[in-house]
Amino acid sequence: MSFVGHIRDLAAARRELETRRLLVVDGAPDADRSAFLDAVAREVADEAGLPVYRFRVADAGERSGEAGRTPGEAANAVVEACRGVFVVHPCVVVVDGVPAGAADAVPTGTADGSLLAGLISAFAESESFLLVGSTDAREGASALPSDGCADGWALLTRAAVHCDRGDPRAAGPLLRRAVEAHQVAGDRRGEAWAVFLYGRMCRLRGRAEEARRLLQIARERFRAVGETPGEAWAGGELARLATRSGAPDPDAFAEARRLHERVGDRRGAAWAHLWWTVARADEPGFPWREEFTNVQGRFHEVSDRLGTAWTLHHHALTLARTDGTDGVSGTGGTAGTGGTGGTAGTAGTGGTAGTGGTGGTGGTGGTGGTGERRREADRLFEGALALFEEADCPHGRAWTMLEYALRSPAHRFLNGEWAAEIRHVFHGIGDEAGEAWVDLAEAGPSPDGEPPYELACRYPTALLDTLGWTEAGEPLIPRAARDTQPEPRPGFPRPGDRDRLDDSGAHVRLTLLDDVPVPDVPARIALQVVPGPGHPWSTAPLPPLTARATSLGHAEIDPAHGVPADGAEFRFTPHRPGSHRLRFTVEDPATGTVLQQVEAEIDVVPSDPGPHRPTAPAPGPSARRA
Repeated sequence: MSFVGHIRDLAAARRELETRRLLVVDGAPDADRSAFLDAVAREVADEAGLPVYRFRVADAGERSGEAGRTPGEAANAVVEACRGVFVVHPCVVVVDGVPAGAADAVPTGTADGSLLAGLISAFAESESFLLVGSTDAREGASALPSDGCADGWALLTRAAVHCDRGDPRAAGPLLRRAVEAHQVAGDRRGEAWAVFLYGRMCRLRGRAEEARRLLQIARERFRAVGETPGEAWAGGELARLATRSGAPDPDAFAEARRLHERVGDRRGAAWAHLWWTVARADEPGFPWREEFTNVQGRFHEVSDRLGTAWTLHHHALTLARTDGTDGVSGTGGTAGTGGTGGTAGTAGTGGTAGTGGTGGTGGTGGTGGTGERRREADRLFEGALALFEEADCPHGRAWTMLEYALRSPAHRFLNGEWAAEIRHVFHGIGDEAGEAWVDLAEAGPSPDGEPPYELACRYPTALLDTLGWTEAGEPLIPRAARDTQPEPRPGFPRPGDRDRLDDSGAHVRLTLLDDVPVPDVPARIALQVVPGPGHPWSTAPLPPLTARATSLGHAEIDPAHGVPADGAEFRFTPHRPGSHRLRFTVEDPATGTVLQQVEAEIDVVPSDPGPHRPTAPAPGPSARRA
């Protein structure tokens, strides 16, 4: 343990910290000590490229909402808040305000000593730098605001902006740091928002089960801290997940909208109103024109340019795909647009009022001609494109460019490089799925009616079954496709590869024996271990291996174990529609060795589905080869 009595020598303190990774500082007024700790932390962090987390002991009781905590309870809160951060992730941690007496020597078991002992114990096997500031405890001292808390909120805002732009690659690292910062600060509200945005990012990346789990956790945490706007946002994101599985839930959007309106969150209510309208826009007789106009007015009131752009996009899309009926009589128009709002996912992030966008357009009623509807759709697409560009949202811009080109042949043929230009925008945000949709638009429908591999390996079958084609051979891309940028599913078989084996390896083959699974109905899955021609098991009976099955979502799988040599068969019972992941682990019970581990993703459709193409679950990459 090190001690710097006079906190004037920054270089000596830095050398001591780099040598021992532990520095305990005492003997100075609070302001001087804190400034010294911050300077040391900043120097080390800048050189090593590590984040800095700051925690003040005096804040522990107030942040927890438990006044009058004993010193031991406060010490435990500090250690637990720090444990999950600097043990796992290398960083620089400053714990200031440790009561005097805890830094003099090895702790003796007192309440103060237990705090330092706990910090040292948690720090022992980490690669982080730990700075401890010891001071005299003063009764009635007010808790200082945490730098970590402020940094956490800044990180959340930056991550939300990346998600709004449709570029989740940069959001992940920011959100991980935000979660850690709020945990260190003991800020339960901030942590709930961080978990929510992490779930939103996973939804955008197409990781349905992970997104659902995180959003449900976030909703429960919002409820626990009384954060009703957050609860409403989480409910809306969960409803958007349902649309990806071909089961839109307008009632969930309506409930989210009611919650937003109850607490006066006008921006949240506008977004929930938009997604409710989108979920119902294709219903016969639904007054989509009126609803899109109302939503646009809501976004205009709160100066949310991004929301206005997506409203214009979906309004134009609906107009271009209908036969002129909009569920209401008479004529209608679209309101003017304008303003730039804050990010759509975080509370408390304000926007700046913007200047006018596109002006109102004269609408056509149900009796309007095809030419007029097309011209109106073109105006709406152009307005959306301009707003996406102003809001710096390449995700929305790429999708609007694609739909505008598909719905407006004249626009497409004026630009011979239209497809390359749209691919370039998708590529700029790493959206390979968007690029695959452009490829499909250029190639047209396949002769066998099956989606191309680059789409089949990314999207659920239920969503791809809603893909349609116009008489002119233009794709009617499902609306939900633009809600995600899904990555390829691990191990998804390429055409002709399903039965191809390595000569020297043994592989796990999974076969879905029943029809496409639906909620609460068991479906049988057969598991086989298939050795290649060059594997020793190809000429000898399989040993008595054990196959262990685990559900990674809201489903049951029975039995828990099977023996492949005897024909292992499992019953998979999902409890909700959507994408479900299962894990199968093949072990040698004689040695306790894990030979191979695979994961399968199975699409579960609602109990009353339309036509679907059943596909067998595809094993993921193996952890080890048998």
